[in-house]
Amino acid sequence: MNLFTYDAIDELGDELIRQYLGEAADTTFCVDVEGFVTDFLGLPLLYRSFAEDDPDKIGFISDGITPIRVYENGSAASRVYSKGTIIIEEYLRCESESGRRRFTIIHEGAHFVLDRALPRAGYHREFDYERCYKPEDFQQLFTMSEAIFDRMGAALLMARFMVCNLVRRYGVTDGIPVYGDNVLRPEDRLLISRMAGDMGASFQAFFIRLREVGFLIRRPLAEYIVEDMGLGKAGGSN
Repeated sequence: MNLFTYDAIDELGDELIRQYLGEAADTTFCVDVEGFVTDFLGLPLLYRSFAEDDPDKIGFISDGITPIRVYENGSAASRVYSKGTIIIEEYLRCESESGRRRFTIIHEGAHFVLDRALPRAGYHREFDYERCYKPEDFQQLFTMSEAIFDRMGAALLMARFMVCNLVRRYGVTDGIPVYGDNVLRPEDRLLISRMAGDMGASFQAFFIRLREVGFLIRRPLAEYIVEDMGLGKAGGSN
């Protein structure tokens, strides 16, 4: 897999989504992820009930060789799907799982985008089965790989220009204050929650994306404690 900087990933994600949306790009802030992977990337998308031992496996993109276990007619079966086929856990089709479903679909699309030749199958993690890894190698490989694919997924699901479109719609172009690293005023938490819903993303994913794109303005935590909570005193630690 070719390694990209995060800035390059964001730039690539922007252009891919702009090409998919066409003239609607300047007014859109929620991308049809199923349409993107099937119509633009040309990948088959299937929903199946996974029979894998690891319950964390909820998305898969096939290399045409590696089997995946799914339930068919109540029994577990090992199936090999054609190269590039995206398989998503069936229960994610529930409305309550919309955010996870959308991110899982786009995450698997990110595998295709960043590894165009698909030399091997990818769950939400990849490694060489023939290599003898040390425990620390596993940790580093999974962390680096997932960070890259997750960033690409975020760049597609929440392209920078779409975040800007949404921020303009809500009139918060000057940014949203965050105290310390994660503390928000209740009204700002509600605002971010509404914006995340409009973008079709989870609160946490959208909060991270706002930080990445630069729309969260860091303020001293002491300021929140004094001005919003009415406790402590000005000039405390940040």
